[in-house]
Amino acid sequence: MPELSPSVLIIRLDAIGDALALTPLLAALRSRGIPVDVVLRESNAGIFAPQALRRSIIARFQLRSSSHSNRSEIEALGQSLRANAYSHTLVATEDPSGYRLAQAVAAPVRIGFVNGWGKPIKTLWSRRLLTGTVYRSADLDPAAPHECEVLFRLAASLIGDEKPSRDAAKLRPLVLESEPVPDDRITIQITEKWQRLGIPASDVVELVRRVAANGPLQLVSAQREERYAQRIAESTRLRVVRFNDLAQWKAAIGAAAALVAPDSGAMHVAGMVGTPVVGIFPPGRNYPLQVARWAPWAAPHRTIRADDGWAVRAADALRTLLSA
Repeated sequence: MPELSPSVLIIRLDAIGDALALTPLLAALRSRGIPVDVVLRESNAGIFAPQALRRSIIARFQLRSSSHSNRSEIEALGQSLRANAYSHTLVATEDPSGYRLAQAVAAPVRIGFVNGWGKPIKTLWSRRLLTGTVYRSADLDPAAPHECEVLFRLAASLIGDEKPSRDAAKLRPLVLESEPVPDDRITIQITEKWQRLGIPASDVVELVRRVAANGPLQLVSAQREERYAQRIAESTRLRVVRFNDLAQWKAAIGAAAALVAPDSGAMHVAGMVGTPVVGIFPPGRNYPLQVARWAPWAAPHRTIRADDGWAVRAADALRTLLSA
């Protein structure tokens, strides 16, 4: 352990939901007065409130690229970050770029994941760049830890045997810039993620119609998904609110009476800020392990398997959740 007071850099080069799984870890480090910077992608760099971090650093290099130019860009970013004199770098990603960046930053303590015999060559390579490792299964872990719990292990040398908090009152201020005015509407996320999970638009329309029976409804979408949002709007004859601003999108979820969403960034925002949420997961043999890993963390929730009749079950689950 370095003798200087801890200062932590976390590298998380993944999507919005992946980044949000850091929230309990950020809360634990913050409660100890340990300054934390996080390297994120441009698409998720605004997912945390300013008070959650000392600074958010945007990684503009390419993922999964070993080209000379990309490695030079990683090295240049690492060199620039050395001036911050981090005591610890936590590599909270599986992407090789994150490990290369950790080596370039050259903090005395560099901890990241290895996969053992699941990925033996990558494990050997990673160990060369790190000073400490945490084992993570190369496949879905049959022990079924939540992603928040897995990421928490990276900081064991700083936080001991503390468990990640599930207190939404503690986590909410790390995600929302300010407290939104409560909204009594149920919010449904309209996103192409439904389509990517193999869920047809007709099922989403059915979901909207059934949830509308539970109370006032709001449909929300990212502006970049306008074509898909317009398709749902035309089919349901309901307005879809499009967001360009990440802070406003988060506030809408934080204010909602409840959220219905696929396994997505919106679901994980709700899961961290305490908005009751019905999360829809694709069917498959790994469904139980996927739910265990990615279920909403700190909010009242129900999870639904998106097989035949799922829209009916989701509306029923929402009704039960709101009456609890």
